[in-house]
Amino acid sequence: MHMLCWFIKASTRIYKSSELTSYISKIFCCMIMNHGMFQNETNSSSYPDKLINNKTAISLNISPESFAVLDYINIVLIPACLITGVPGNIITIILMNTNTFSHFASKYFLIALAIADISVLCTQPFKNMSVIRYLGFDLRTFSAVGCKFYFWIHKTGKMASSWFVVCVALERLVAVKLPFKVKYWFSKQYTLVTIMIVTGIIGGFNVGYAYYTEIDENGICNPDVYDKNSSHAITVYHHMLNVGVSLYFIGPLLVLFVVTPVIIISLIITKHKQSKLFIFNGRNIVVKPTTMLISVMIAYIVFVTPLGIVRIIVNYYGFNLYSVNSTTFSIFRDISFILELMNYSSNFFLYVCSSKPFRDGVASLCVRNCIHRI
Repeated sequence: MHMLCWFIKASTRIYKSSELTSYISKIFCCMIMNHGMFQNETNSSSYPDKLINNKTAISLNISPESFAVLDYINIVLIPACLITGVPGNIITIILMNTNTFSHFASKYFLIALAIADISVLCTQPFKNMSVIRYLGFDLRTFSAVGCKFYFWIHKTGKMASSWFVVCVALERLVAVKLPFKVKYWFSKQYTLVTIMIVTGIIGGFNVGYAYYTEIDENGICNPDVYDKNSSHAITVYHHMLNVGVSLYFIGPLLVLFVVTPVIIISLIITKHKQSKLFIFNGRNIVVKPTTMLISVMIAYIVFVTPLGIVRIIVNYYGFNLYSVNSTTFSIFRDISFILELMNYSSNFFLYVCSSKPFRDGVASLCVRNCIHRI
């Protein structure tokens, strides 16, 4: 929590994404250095030199006994998230196209979010080090084109998922503060255009990641292959990493940190006014779906923040994410991956727990499916 407080303070002072990334990185890295997390790192030169000494070999990350528990957790959790997350997101897509949610302004954002989450869930297992260790090889290395396409679809899904959560938050903010404007500002046409713009920008940016992705000499699909003897290539890649972290984590988190409290406070004020006046009018139509979607925003903050911190630290120091000679950091990294995976598979359960229409829709869908089989 102390680290998170520093992050919020720094985020409110810096406005340019590159400066924000650098400033936040210094805060976290200095705090972690004080705890000796990277005391085994021998390179203390400037950022380009750190990138040049970057290592990729999977042999550096062979799981010791201290990682055995995390390996077992991953082997169990990854199939569990796939089994629950993919069908759950498919059910969400189906229900959002029913009459029950036909007037739900966020339905297209939720459909896009479900599709992005499915793409991440289906690609996440192939990059997990526990899976690679268990199989003994990297499944992504069957072809160079497949390796590039894998990272393009995986990173595009992750970044798009983050911004679709932001779109949901902004739509709910307008619904709470300006309820008579929400139907116009977030009409079907504008919503679909927004989804296409977000996907196009993020997909175009990740073409750069695909360009730097190759199968390295160790037989690993590596997204960090570039000319480490060229200062220009190092600088370009450094800026690309900063932009990538901003798109995936810093930008969405800053928006959610500002918007989510405003929505919650507005809901509390609305409920308080209704309870005093005994009025239950059309505002309840706004309150109920907003309560449902707030859970998605909070889940994103909780589940994605640890990995965002890891990415900021890694980008600042310039070492490979999987070659850190620190048990503390490696365990924190693996736990962050687990939480991130839960983020992409948990939305369906949040909808079920917080929305009666959604629960009724799931029940109706199950009943129809059972009758059809009979």
